Amino acid sequence: MLLSFPYRRVHRFGPISHRNPDLVTCVHNIPDQCSPLPCNPVGYDRCEDQKGTFKCICKPGWEGAFCHEDIIECEINNGGCEHICSNTEGSYECVCKKGFNMKQDRRHCEDIDECALDSEICGSAACENALGSYKCTCDPGYKYDFSTKSCEDVDECEEDICAGDCVNTRGGYACFCDGKQDLKLAPDLRTCTFIMPCASLNTWKNEGSLYLGRFFKGTPVMRFNFKRKQQTSFSVEFDFRTFDTEGTIFQAGHQQNSTWIMLGLHNGKLQVQYSNSNEATAGVTTGGPLLNNGNWHTISVEESRNSLIVKVAREAVMHINIPTSLFQKTQRSFQIDIAVGGLLNDRQLVKTINPRLDACMRGWNWMNGEDTITSETIKHDERLQCFSDVERGSYFPGYGFATFDIKYATKPSKDDGSWAINVDLSIRPSLDTGVLFAIVSGSNVSLSLAITDLDADTQDIILVIENVIVYKLEGLALCTGDKWPVQLIVTRSRIILESSGVVGESPLERSELAERLSKLDQYMQGSGLTYLGGVPDVPTTSLPVTAFYSGCMEVRINNHHIDMDEALYKHNDIRSHSCPPMDERD
Repeated sequence: MLLSFPYRRVHRFGPISHRNPDLVTCVHNIPDQCSPLPCNPVGYDRCEDQKGTFKCICKPGWEGAFCHEDIIECEINNGGCEHICSNTEGSYECVCKKGFNMKQDRRHCEDIDECALDSEICGSAACENALGSYKCTCDPGYKYDFSTKSCEDVDECEEDICAGDCVNTRGGYACFCDGKQDLKLAPDLRTCTFIMPCASLNTWKNEGSLYLGRFFKGTPVMRFNFKRKQQTSFSVEFDFRTFDTEGTIFQAGHQQNSTWIMLGLHNGKLQVQYSNSNEATAGVTTGGPLLNNGNWHTISVEESRNSLIVKVAREAVMHINIPTSLFQKTQRSFQIDIAVGGLLNDRQLVKTINPRLDACMRGWNWMNGEDTITSETIKHDERLQCFSDVERGSYFPGYGFATFDIKYATKPSKDDGSWAINVDLSIRPSLDTGVLFAIVSGSNVSLSLAITDLDADTQDIILVIENVIVYKLEGLALCTGDKWPVQLIVTRSRIILESSGVVGESPLERSELAERLSKLDQYMQGSGLTYLGGVPDVPTTSLPVTAFYSGCMEVRINNHHIDMDEALYKHNDIRSHSCPPMDERD
């Protein structure tokens, strides 16, 4: 029907002579095809009645005969949106991701700077803007706590990060290795490695020599008791070598009475102290050339006709009247006691002398007799032997230390609490790690100066207050065998650390350094002992380096030369005035 309807309609409007009144009425009475509305009321723009049919004109975003099909614009090039395209009925909209704002073109997005919008967004942490977001950042060693909006310290030690001991610090941590077990911190600052040899010293010893400074307390290294059937004169000859200025070479006489002689060194020259019980005479005589030049000197002492003759290089330098023989008559014999490198009885001396003498004796001839017992004893005890060659300086073997009671107050009369530490060292280390100088207050190492090695070619010298490094001298070639000068000055307000023109620097901020110096000042107001070559048994975490120093060292503190023989305590194997030279065989 619908297909033929158009044909008939043509003829409806033909010539009037052919009109059919009934058909005209039918055409003009066709109802409006847009009523009721056939189009989707949401999607159409208008409806056109087309006399028997209709046409839905769609709004933008709609399509279909009835404008009922929503066009999905987001399927084509994301709708032109930079971020998110969101379809709506008959349209779409561009949406920005979180952290972005829509630009005026309603299609593109721009980042929101949350840090600029809210200065308190991260609390005490630093705010760092990121594309579409932000993050709260903390310094290394801290982590951000979202609940408190603050940076909290990370305890790295809970993670077993160190091979040795670990100490957590604010924002970091420090690893420590036990230097007393010959360990040092490795370059990774976490693991431990063995302390390595540095300059090689010639520590070869002479089996035919006797070291007089074996015992720090001045205990004799050898004791003899000679017995003769007839009255005999005392005599001895030996070669002697030293850099020391004072000490006892030997004392001969009787422990039970006060007839004796003591041959020693005072201000580098020979000194004889003597006493005679029968004649009640006593005296002190000093003479001869300076002997403390490190060369060998032949010395002899002979008792002859109530006098004592002392010779150097077989030339008499002293004649001393001794009315009574040094040999004591007993019921069956004549006897004499001899103490070598010490005293028979230190209460017997006429004039006080420090008996400790860093010296060497060889080629001895006591009482014109062969002494095989002494030679065999020395041969089997290396500690009684002298170094084959020596130079001036103190030798630290890599174990043990020397202790001094040194006052650092600058104005003791005013008692204003001011102090100064002025240390001058000359060092030639034979191990690459060790403590040079320290001040110990009670059980705390308040200040320490040490060699540390983190590089195969160079070493550092570090200054430490408690267990915090406050100054460094870096990149020193200390293992070349040369002697290195080190100067340290510390006061309440400043630190100077230098060596051969290299000036130390502090790894701390100025405020942190001031805080450390304030802590040291508190220690310096109390009592403390000065340690050279090491520290006492303290926890490994008390300071970065706990290893003993090994090598040669000469020390001046506050412009005074430090004599190891004057220490409160010194390990027996520390040589006060002699140090082996470089080993030329290397």
